[in-house]
Amino acid sequence: MKITSKTTIENVILMLKGVDFWDQLETVYSPEKIPELTYGQRIDLSTINTRSELLFIPQKVLLGLNEKEVMSKPFISVYNFGLSVYRELERMTVRDENTFKYKPTPEEVRAGFYGIDHGVFGVVDRIAQRLSISHEAVFDLPERRVYAMMKIDYDSGMYQRRLNKIISEKK
Repeated sequence: MKITSKTTIENVILMLKGVDFWDQLETVYSPEKIPELTYGQRIDLSTINTRSELLFIPQKVLLGLNEKEVMSKPFISVYNFGLSVYRELERMTVRDENTFKYKPTPEEVRAGFYGIDHGVFGVVDRIAQRLSISHEAVFDLPERRVYAMMKIDYDSGMYQRRLNKIISEKK
């Protein structure tokens, strides 16, 4: 059996059980437009760790489809959508890493800089306080808006750090 645009995920799973063919799929991949993500969707999508999850999680989170509905869709369209979502998540991760790079001073390291990591809750709590909304409402905000607010806070913190350094050097 040949994989075509009409081949379902169920058919692919049955015919290729145990065969590693994922590297060959790069030839049929064509990026798909994905909807703008909310912060909550980005968090939910970040749980993609396996190839199976690449097929099912984006369909569930962004399109509201259950596993049975996904299984009846053409494999290539599900694969293209999942990989498009995965690549967008990778792009966001690189963007975040480049934006929020920070090299702590030796004093900050001694004070426990690397022990401070509040994760998703820290972001949600900060945004909820800033906008005077519930924690749950933060998950419905566009991901771009949450990123922009985090960047503003980061830039303000870096400014304050530079200013404090200049003031302490004057003394």
